[in-house]
Amino acid sequence: MAGALAIAAAAGSYDRDWAGLPEEILLMFMRELEIPDLVRSGAVCASWHAVYLDVRRHRFPLPIPRNQLPCLLYACRDSAADGAVVRCPFTGDSVRVPLPLPPLTRHSTVGSAHGWLVTADEASNLHLLNPITGAHAALPPIATLHHVESCADAEGRLMYNVFDRGDPEPTPLDAREARDCMYHRVTLSCSPSAGSACIVLLVHMPVGELSYARLGDERWTWISPDDHQLMSISWGFMDSFYNEDDGLFYVLRSHRSVFTLNFNGPSLVVKKIMRRVRKGDDPSSMYILQAPWGDILQIWRWRSYTDSSTPVELPRDLLGHNEDEIDRYIELRTTEIRSIRLTLRTRHLGS
Repeated sequence: MAGALAIAAAAGSYDRDWAGLPEEILLMFMRELEIPDLVRSGAVCASWHAVYLDVRRHRFPLPIPRNQLPCLLYACRDSAADGAVVRCPFTGDSVRVPLPLPPLTRHSTVGSAHGWLVTADEASNLHLLNPITGAHAALPPIATLHHVESCADAEGRLMYNVFDRGDPEPTPLDAREARDCMYHRVTLSCSPSAGSACIVLLVHMPVGELSYARLGDERWTWISPDDHQLMSISWGFMDSFYNEDDGLFYVLRSHRSVFTLNFNGPSLVVKKIMRRVRKGDDPSSMYILQAPWGDILQIWRWRSYTDSSTPVELPRDLLGHNEDEIDRYIELRTTEIRSIRLTLRTRHLGS
């Protein structure tokens, strides 16, 4: 274990009784370890395992540094029903971790940030889960979103009516459908361990609208065009990210214009920093992100269906009753990717 070896090397000796370290010292060290090393530390000895369990039980924030390698968290057939695997794709290291209840099999994962998962439960309500510490926070219910109301079908099953602007007839979604397609993007301003300082921004149905909430809020707040004339309309957004350097959310609209959202004052300030980009055919998907070297990029991706030489394997729970109608030799593939860098000059267009 890299972290444990570093501790031993710093002391200049490997023959000391590391199992006898005071618990408060071990807690300090374990809070600074990378996630795979933290999980492995619980297997060193009985006393270290007890402290590792305390880290999970006490739900320390476990700050995630910017230079920490990203990890993949997934459940697999070889893992226990209440467990999962954390894997670092850069080093190839994998460790098994027990998950807090409820298990991932009962939630859909719709995002992640700062070592936390954003999941949707059986009723399509959002939650924040830290799979390492077991910490959990519930976000406002889906029915508190603007243009969404809960109802029931003829059999009494939970349903949601999603109203589009200008359309008198709502789009009915059952809980599973809402969980799969309601949330386009979830972005956090900081770790949820910061409490009400953490702002959660949603890009969601019906047509790429924006809503936000602070941890502890009972309702989502819709970003209305009536309150922010610069936006002219509240919909058509595709993606977002939070910039820790300037404390702003950056949001990308479907016609490729970019806005910033500033929550740092007494009221939300919306600013348009990039006008619409007119370049050829519309891409299938668009993203906005901050590169490790600081540049802000738009990523455009084109996809198309192509013939596959081998049948595509699909989970049975995704096939439903349409198994006979699915052509398993047709596969959706990425055909082209382009990137657009926002320079200081383009950032101030339209501001």
